[in-house]
Amino acid sequence: MKYINVIDAKEKFSELVTLLSDPLEEVYLTFQGKPIIKMSPIKEDLPRVKEEKPVTSRRRLFGIAKDKHDLPPNFDELFNAMDAEIWRDVADSYEVKK
Repeated sequence: MKYINVIDAKEKFSELVTLLSDPLEEVYLTFQGKPIIKMSPIKEDLPRVKEEKPVTSRRRLFGIAKDKHDLPPNFDELFNAMDAEIWRDVADSYEVKK
């Protein structure tokens, strides 16, 4: 039976797992000197589980929607007209001083 501070357990997690590979070992995690978690190895034979991969990045992937949408054949004309209209609205919203 061992007592390990939660912060130390976090910093040395792989050593903690190795320690718990002994089927007779028990570890108590402590917080501010008080035991809060009892850890012990699993003694029965359980089936393997599929491990999920952790999300490592939340960046957007470029090209994720490639070939998913059909654009109208005159998309460029529509886009340029819309762009020109937006810029006209922006210019109209400012006073031009002479």
